[in-house]
Amino acid sequence: MEAIQTVQRGFGKARGDDALGDLHLELARSYIDLRKQKRALSECEQLHKLSPYKEQICQAEAQLLTRRGSAALPAAEQALAIQANDYDALVAKGRALTQLGKPSDADTVLGDARKRAPNRPEAYRYLGELYIAQGKPVDAAAVLRDGRKVAPDDPDVLDLLGGVLPPAAEARDALQHALTIRPSFPSAEARLGQVLLALGDLDGAEQHLEAALKSVPRQADWQAALGEVQVAKKQPDLALKSAEAALKIVGNHGPAKFVEAKALAQKGDIDMAIEAFQAAYGFARTDPTVLVEAARACIHANRPTTAKAFADRATEDFPKAAASWETEGDVAVAMKDVPFAKQAYGKALAGDGPVDKDGVRRKLAALK
Repeated sequence: MEAIQTVQRGFGKARGDDALGDLHLELARSYIDLRKQKRALSECEQLHKLSPYKEQICQAEAQLLTRRGSAALPAAEQALAIQANDYDALVAKGRALTQLGKPSDADTVLGDARKRAPNRPEAYRYLGELYIAQGKPVDAAAVLRDGRKVAPDDPDVLDLLGGVLPPAAEARDALQHALTIRPSFPSAEARLGQVLLALGDLDGAEQHLEAALKSVPRQADWQAALGEVQVAKKQPDLALKSAEAALKIVGNHGPAKFVEAKALAQKGDIDMAIEAFQAAYGFARTDPTVLVEAARACIHANRPTTAKAFADRATEDFPKAAASWETEGDVAVAMKDVPFAKQAYGKALAGDGPVDKDGVRRKLAALK
């Protein structure tokens, strides 16, 4: 609201249609930032006699707020008809094309915008969003890194960059910087919590995830991430509450069900944990992690037959994954099947994906 009040005070000093038009557009953008579309559109109407170009830019950006790309696109094109190759109009057009499911056209238009004003951050930001939506994290990281170079203090670029990078120091630093610029930034808080969890800073992870959820409580992903922190801290009762909160929001939320399974296993309720592991895998079958953790929990609970069922499923569904074969080897050791354990560990060493190969070699060397 402070930004709005600052703009409103400027009207008393403005002279001429151009200055008044700039103020109405700035005020509309402030309302857009606050997600108040009706107020923004009211300011757009004030621009009709002052600047047809600014009116169309204003209309396009206001319509984009509610993902009305079909309404934003003609407004952006009218603005371009008035001022050809205008940066703001190109960005609005690219965003509209993205919303309309035309990623190739959006990429071209946003790329043109970037060339027109290489020192402005918006085109980098929306190109990054486009690549993330297309499942192109490497391309997204590259363009967002470029955006950070030209606008090192843009919190939206920093937030997106921190979200697309692997959970390591670069992501942590980008998100921490975003929060120094915009302290109330729930998505950055949540992502920072997830990054800190991966880095082993459990207290920091908990702090940032709780802050994010305090601002936006109904976020299943964030609730599940908090549950992961609580599992890591050996707090299964709290983890179960977090999982339950996430599952109330999204009933088939795989990560939340996975948290529930691990928390039940920590409490020693292996039968219910097995059911939860099975449900978690049914919700999300993208990698062997759930099956691997389920097998390990069953080994710990002295349930080798059930552990083998999970491990066999892992190697069947993900035959090239090193983690699947390491787990198969662990189960074989538990069942005293040394020849098969050696075979499985050998496949783990030749497999794909993350695995502690030195640890696997030690396990293999220990077999007699």
